Amino acid sequence: MNLDNLPQDKPLPLNRAFRHLIVFQIKLFVDAFRDLIFSPISLFAFAADALMRPPVKDSLSYKLMVSGRQSDRMINLFDEYTKSGDFTIDTTVAEVESAIQREIKKHK
Repeated sequence: MNLDNLPQDKPLPLNRAFRHLIVFQIKLFVDAFRDLIFSPISLFAFAADALMRPPVKDSLSYKLMVSGRQSDRMINLFDEYTKSGDFTIDTTVAEVESAIQREIKKHK
């Protein structure tokens, strides 16, 4: 949720601040859930890699790290990937907002 397009010398509008809070909380929840899932998987991946000793490209730990980087881009917690063209949670939030706005206009 990029706030760069707002005037930096004026107060943040309350509705934008509330939206930013909600989106940030969603991202924090998804990030925490991902970490909760990745933690036990990383232990399993390490144990499997220690036993099987695969090449790096086939290592479960390496594949988990790649998945972590991909999920970081998707979560986009600190708006680092907004302009990268990658799919992010922000994209989903914008689509949901658009759908809600269309439904509201249909029922007016």
